[in-house]
Amino acid sequence: MRRFRVTAHMNSPIIFGGGYATLDGLLGALLFDQLDDVDAAHAAIPLANTDGLFHASAAFYEPVEVGKTTFVASLRAQHDLDADLLRKNKTGTATHRAISTKRERDFGNVFNTYRRVTTPKIDWYAEGDQAAVLRLLQDARFIGKRRASGFGEVERWTIEEDELDGITGHLDEPLRPVPVELFKGDQSAIKADAAWRPAYWNPAHRAICFVPGDGQ
Repeated sequence: MRRFRVTAHMNSPIIFGGGYATLDGLLGALLFDQLDDVDAAHAAIPLANTDGLFHASAAFYEPVEVGKTTFVASLRAQHDLDADLLRKNKTGTATHRAISTKRERDFGNVFNTYRRVTTPKIDWYAEGDQAAVLRLLQDARFIGKRRASGFGEVERWTIEEDELDGITGHLDEPLRPVPVELFKGDQSAIKADAAWRPAYWNPAHRAICFVPGDGQ
């Protein structure tokens, strides 16, 4: 296992999906696209792992600009259902009511606002199979949310040797969410309720953790 720093050199602003954007989360998502199996994807992440904690940092970057981007999603109904497919009562009358123009208007549009970050590069620190990590990342041309809209375009990926293991920094500060019982670094660091292992959307994977203090 080698220690290294991964860098995404960015062509466009990125929209992060919340949380700390850890490297294991990114690699897990790329593997899921290939394997279409959550457990298999997480088992295949080529990083060192201690008691379920991947040796992979959160994303670190120096923002040039931070703003907000809003997208509109329409929920207006555009068609009616096939009457032959509808459930009917004992008299043979369909229990479904056609959607009137007024009811269509009631649904309207939904506005989703995202935090947008402009930065020349994003760094992650990790320990694991450096060559396997680079192979996974080389074909990842977009990262983050709203990729289909052109956000998070990566110009190129680079990996180089580094001293950090992806868990603690030079001052023993946490580089990623680490459950309190697993953290060996500075015990005065910030603590918060956070997801600490993939799948990061699973509530069972949340705990009180030591977390990076810069809010990234």
